[in-house]
Amino acid sequence: MRSVGSVFENDVYLDFSVTKIVFRRHPETGKLRHLGEQILSAVSSPDYVFAGKYGENIAAEKIKVEFFKDRWLMVPYKEGGRINTAFIVSNIERLIKGRFVLWKR
Repeated sequence: MRSVGSVFENDVYLDFSVTKIVFRRHPETGKLRHLGEQILSAVSSPDYVFAGKYGENIAAEKIKVEFFKDRWLMVPYKEGGRINTAFIVSNIERLIKGRFVLWKR
C-alpha cells in the first residue's frame, strides 16, 4: 500500500490489489507503464479534480504517452481514504458534464 498527498493536502492510499482490478476491468490501462505510479501522480498532481456523484473526488490527468494522445486518466478517490479504481476516457467533457470543478491547474 502506498499513499500520496492530494491537492487538498489529505493522504490518499493506493492498495496494489486495486491496480490488479483496474487491469482486469480496464485492459487498455495495461499499455501504461507503471500504472500504480501513474494513478498516484494523477491524484497528487492532476489537471482537474471534479466532484463525484457519491461523495468521492475524481482526479483527471491528461496522459502524456503518445499512444493515448488526447486521452485522460480518471481516478476516483476519497479524501483521506483510498483510491477505488482508475480508467481512461477520450472525451472528458461528456464525462464531467454537470459536475462541479473542485480544483483546476
